[in-house]
This record gives sequence, C-alpha cells and structure tokens, in this order.
Amino acid sequence: MRIKKLDYGQVEYICEQLSMMIGSGIGAADGLELLCEDIPEGTLKAACMEISGAVGKGESLSAAVRSTGRFPEYAADMISVGEMSGKLEEVLRGLAEYYDERDEIRRALRSAVLHPMVLLLMMTVVMIVLVVMVIPMFGDIFSQFDSSVSGTVKNTVELAYNSGIVIMIVLLALIVISAVIAILSRLSKTGGFVRRLASALPFTRGIAEKLSLCDLTKAVSINVSAGISPEDMIMRSNIRSFIRDRRVAERYSDCEKRVINGESFPDAVLSSRLLPPLYARSLKLAYSSGSFESVWKRISSNYHEETQRSLMNLTAVIEPAMIVILGLLIGAILLMLMIPMMNIMSVLG
Repeated sequence: MRIKKLDYGQVEYICEQLSMMIGSGIGAADGLELLCEDIPEGTLKAACMEISGAVGKGESLSAAVRSTGRFPEYAADMISVGEMSGKLEEVLRGLAEYYDERDEIRRALRSAVLHPMVLLLMMTVVMIVLVVMVIPMFGDIFSQFDSSVSGTVKNTVELAYNSGIVIMIVLLALIVISAVIAILSRLSKTGGFVRRLASALPFTRGIAEKLSLCDLTKAVSINVSAGISPEDMIMRSNIRSFIRDRRVAERYSDCEKRVINGESFPDAVLSSRLLPPLYARSLKLAYSSGSFESVWKRISSNYHEETQRSLMNLTAVIEPAMIVILGLLIGAILLMLMIPMMNIMSVLG
C-alpha cells in the first residue's frame, strides 16, 4: 500500500511542536507522546504514532522520521545533522519556518490559478447568456422588418452570434486548461507542477526564479544554523533538489564547481551570480565578520517577502485585465446589435 506523505503544513506543525518541547526541556520521546494525544485521527496522527513508536524502541528521531516514509528526505537529513551537532532545537525551528513558508507559497500559487479560473467561469456564463438568449432575441426582432432592412441587419446579427460562439469556445478551452492545472496542483502536495509551469511561461519566469531562490536561501540558512560549513553543505547536502528553475540550477551548478575547485563559498556565489551582487557582497563581508548565519536569514526573509509580493501583484494584474477584456468583448457584441436597432428606429421615426 502506498504511504501517504505529509504536506508542508503538517511537517511544519510537527517540527514546530517538537522544537518548543525540546526547548522546554522535554525529551523527544515524551514530547511525541504528548503530541500524539492532541492530534485528531488522520495522516498526521498516524505519522506521529509511527515516529513515537520508533523512538520508544530506541531509534534516533532522524531515523524514526526517515523510517515512516512520510516526511521529505531533506527534513530527515537536517534532523540528523541537528542531532550530531547538538542543535536539534534550532534545526527543528528552522525546518518549521521553512515548511511554513513553502506552505504559504504553495497556497498562494493555487490561489493564483483558482481565482482567474472562477472569473473565467463567470465570463463564460455571461457569454452563454448572450449567445443563447440575447442575440437570438434581437434576431427575432429584426426579422419582423421588411427585407430591405433585414438583409444587412441579418448579416450583423450573424457576425455577433459567430463572434460570441468563438469567444465562448476560447473561454471554455481556458477553463478546461485551468481546471487541469488546478487538479494537478492539488494532487501535488508540494505545488511542484505549478512551479515548473511558471518556470516555462515567459511572463512568470521571474516569479519562478524568485521561488527557487527563496527555497535555496532558506535551506542554506538552516544548514548554516546547524553548524555546517558552506563548503561541506555544497559537498554533502541535497539542496539541489529544491531548485526547480533551470536558470537557478545552472548558476548553482557553477557555484558548486567553483567551491569544489577550491574557491571560497562567498567568492563562488559572487562569481557564479547565484545571488544578486548586493546580496553576494553582503555574504562576503558576513563570512569574514562572523555574522554569516544572520545575513543568510535576512536574505531568505527578503526573498520570501519578494515572492509573496510578486504573486499578489500577478493576481492583482490578471483579474482586472480579464474584467476589462470581458467588458470590451461584450460591449463590442452589444454594439453590433444596437447600431442596426438605432438605424431602424431612425428610419421608422
């Protein structure tokens, strides 16, 4: 039977609760027992019970988390690092923040797809009413006039009807495409499909790049807070798996090669253009002054805010644009119907 994995929000919850309990002096085994009592039945409780059972048998927390098969591999790796470095509380707190941010971004991505789809559905309903009811009604009215008038008017009504049909078909096609994207994003608990799609589309590539940099900088921040040197992190960590944007992946590979060849990590970041020059120079100064961890956290926080802002701006642009386009299309169709009506009224008047 396929094991049901936890989503980002559930991983964040367990990491956050364990971090607080360990910080309060409660051991992992006791903390897990308390945690399991408060969680209602479901996937989250099942995962918690499995971890608690494994830890109760003497396994380490990282081994227990890995054995369930429900957690991201990165979470298990970082918990293992936290256990070895004696910074388990800090690592769990960092993981909680990381998966909380990823969950926020995943929900924002879904909203960016769902809201335009609802608007498209409303636009389609309006267009169906026009094509099925309004335009035929005008056609019946115009057909009652003599042939000298109805010939030209008939052509205009047919043009309006055909235009409405074409627009309606386009809208229905867009709804189907949006529905497929929404379903696939729903099936992917990590939102990976939407992110790959955003990376492929020209007008969303910038957002996709920020998303990858947001994940990358947060993952690096957790590694640094766990006491891992940047060079060791490059050599041993699976951070590459978080990068879904091709351009960021290429720059990271270049940075990785430079570090392997002996270049210092801050210089490699600057030379490979992995981060903008301002951030790269800040890291270089922080590396020599001993504030490396705090600078990474600040950069990660900045990228998270930029990503959220970019997604909100995208939605704020798309929805008004769709409303304006719908208004223009409906207005053009109604104008095609009203002009002949006005001409007929002037003749009769």
